[in-house]
Amino acid sequence: MRTTKITPKQFSMMTLEYKIHHTEQIANAIQRHEQTYHLHWINGTKKYLALPTPQVAGTMTQQRTYAMGKAMDIIEQIDRS
Repeated sequence: MRTTKITPKQFSMMTLEYKIHHTEQIANAIQRHEQTYHLHWINGTKKYLALPTPQVAGTMTQQRTYAMGKAMDIIEQIDRS
């Protein structure tokens, strides 16, 4: 019988609390028109993320919803990799 050793992914250390925190921070950065976000992981690893252009039309609620949606997409993409 052959066994396979499964090694954890480098960036799979995201707890729900960590995801929520960074989702909010990334959304804030998007709304401030920042171009990058510096993500510092628990294990000391740093990752630089390119941010999308913010939505400038619509109400503040629509703009925040757009930024949060984009931030969630970024976090999920990182968590899957």
